[in-house]
Amino acid sequence: MASEHPFQVLFETLGRLPTTHAEPVNRRAYETLHEILSVPVEKAGRCILLRAPRAGHGKTHLLSRIQHHLGASHEFIPLHAAFGCQIDASTVIDDTLRRLLRPLPASGGLCVLDLVTRRLFSAALQPLVSSGEVPCQDREAALTALRSRPIETFDFHHPNAVTAHWARDNFEILGQRLSVELAQRCDLPVREVAFWVDLLFRFAATAADNPNRLRALTDAVHSGNPGDGVLMERLEALLGMLTQLTRVVLVADELEGFSTDESAALRLAAFLGSLRQSVERLDVILSLNLDIWESAFLPRLSGGLADRLSELVVELEPLTEQEMVALLESRVPGLGCQVLARIDRSEAGTHARGLIRAAGEAWLRASAAPAPSSPPPTPPKTSPIQVPTAAPPPQAPTAAVEEPVSVQAPAAEPSATPSQSPAPDADRVDDLLRQFRERYGRGSA
Repeated sequence: MASEHPFQVLFETLGRLPTTHAEPVNRRAYETLHEILSVPVEKAGRCILLRAPRAGHGKTHLLSRIQHHLGASHEFIPLHAAFGCQIDASTVIDDTLRRLLRPLPASGGLCVLDLVTRRLFSAALQPLVSSGEVPCQDREAALTALRSRPIETFDFHHPNAVTAHWARDNFEILGQRLSVELAQRCDLPVREVAFWVDLLFRFAATAADNPNRLRALTDAVHSGNPGDGVLMERLEALLGMLTQLTRVVLVADELEGFSTDESAALRLAAFLGSLRQSVERLDVILSLNLDIWESAFLPRLSGGLADRLSELVVELEPLTEQEMVALLESRVPGLGCQVLARIDRSEAGTHARGLIRAAGEAWLRASAAPAPSSPPPTPPKTSPIQVPTAAPPPQAPTAAVEEPVSVQAPAAEPSATPSQSPAPDADRVDDLLRQFRERYGRGSA
């Protein structure tokens, strides 16, 4: 179909690796952001303002690539704004659990949170074993297992995981000691850390194929309608424990809804600032367009809050001509320059989405254009002898048939039709576009 073309995708989804990518586009911003986040787990986190001149410069594309390349060592948590402009402790807890409850491939129902729980319990138990508070027949062997094989050691469902079964049988007492140890490491209140330790134990000890396992966990978080203060403490405890194991990055993207509510922007800024103070290792990325930053955030923020949100600023730049060609080449290899030549740059702008949209319109125009007409059929070979006005002298009938004659027209007489002349550049581009679609199966005119 003519409507199917390689420039249809205008929007990316955070967390999903883009299907096409142009390496030169936003390269400097990518390298800067990658360097900022590529630090050891024990380093303090920072708040990063990723800012673009306007919508469509590729912020989500950039963030998805960063997440893909750092996913093995980082936990990226996309934040979803409830009602378009509400991000608070309740929504972030749900976003965090949603991310941690993603299933592991070929694991029989286990999810990321199962592995997080086992690693947390192993880390918290090590000092108790080392100090002798938890007695062991072979202390060194137990410590080695806790350090090097935490997933297997705390597998509550494996019949040979002796430590896990002992912990389950004695968890009423052991859970309190684990909570105190983790709270000291995170520098957070014991009460909320203990809330998660108990909840995570019940989750991990429940069979992975139990249909109520996930619901019981999420229901327990919000049971009793806890207030905003309690939920904030629970969120801080959860993120504080996670940051002991891995780099945690909260990503606030798609914030256009805040443009109509300055008070919501102020609440978000205060919330993120408070969270960053409580969870030292936490990284936060605030992805905004310049107009929203200047209209919704800056007018209501104090100097201190503005400084906290823009601790580090990564700016996206307008596209250069080289980057435009590379962007188009990523969609139609070999045709970037030709497609760019058919685009009105003054209307397309210098941002990726505008260029791709304009390229799609140019593609459709080329697809809808009539194909060059085929050459007319060659006339049958007949004698070029002109019929004179006067009667010709008598000839034998066979002479006209046997005499070799030329069907070539005189050089002075123009006989070629317009369709037989060389095709103009525009038609050549159209042919290239159609060849590309046929070659890659992108649809036909």
